[in-house]
Amino acid sequence: MNTHYKHGQACKICGIVLIVCGAIVTGAVYGAVGGPEESPIAFVGPLIMIIGLLLHFRGRRRAAEALATGPNSPLSDDKPDVLYLRSFLTDPSSVVKQLQTGLSTEEEQLAVVLKPFGDLIAIGQPGEPLPLPGATRIYASNAEWQRVVLDRMRSSVLVVIRAGAGPGLLWEFAQAFRQVPPERLLILVLRTPATDYAELVYMAKTDFGITLPHISASSLLNAVIDYRDGPSKLQSGFIRFSSGWSAEFLPLQRTFVRLGYNDLLVSFNLALRPVFEAHRVRWRRLTRFATDTT
Repeated sequence: MNTHYKHGQACKICGIVLIVCGAIVTGAVYGAVGGPEESPIAFVGPLIMIIGLLLHFRGRRRAAEALATGPNSPLSDDKPDVLYLRSFLTDPSSVVKQLQTGLSTEEEQLAVVLKPFGDLIAIGQPGEPLPLPGATRIYASNAEWQRVVLDRMRSSVLVVIRAGAGPGLLWEFAQAFRQVPPERLLILVLRTPATDYAELVYMAKTDFGITLPHISASSLLNAVIDYRDGPSKLQSGFIRFSSGWSAEFLPLQRTFVRLGYNDLLVSFNLALRPVFEAHRVRWRRLTRFATDTT
């Protein structure tokens, strides 16, 4: 068995143990001495949980490395793949973002939902010590990444691009409008600033004659549920296209009870049902705990 996989599994198990122990310690300390204002010892439990979350995240990175380099790597088999493109700014590269992901990133959940189409593949950020969990990473130099993207666009059964800003991402959108049949392209709108989407709308209409749908601003209530949402961001969902580039917005269902900030698997699953049906791919209803991508 791959050493990276064993290391990853051990890290994940230790992380879960620390999270549970931290929660128990937190409850016991608060019951005995009260909160941090009564005693600094109240910080011990949350600190243990934070260490556990970071250790669990590292374990998932090790597991991602093991998959990418192992004998069953999606990068070397002949099965269909789903290409996922996004700005590197959306990656959970910082400690704060890693803590916000909880036990599963939004990308990991997207990989689970789209697994019936194929393995999720993405371009990795150059220089990162370990691949991030979610899509299997391909690493390419500045001189070759565009060629790699174009090759993967042409061969992938689906291309999913997360809406955002930046010249590299806009180039990817332009190539997708040129190279990818409309039925195979999805745009993920997730915590997208309205200004970034407006730039994309303008480019699509001006350069390609494609009209992207109007998307309402996220509500204040969404910002209460998740502080990363708010009126400056758009409602989350997917844009799909039919022949002739007619676009349709598939909104994510709003959920008030959430298991962490990134509890999106069920919302992704429900929103994408029309895409499954259009491609005649079997759709099944997933629960929050359907996290196995194998």
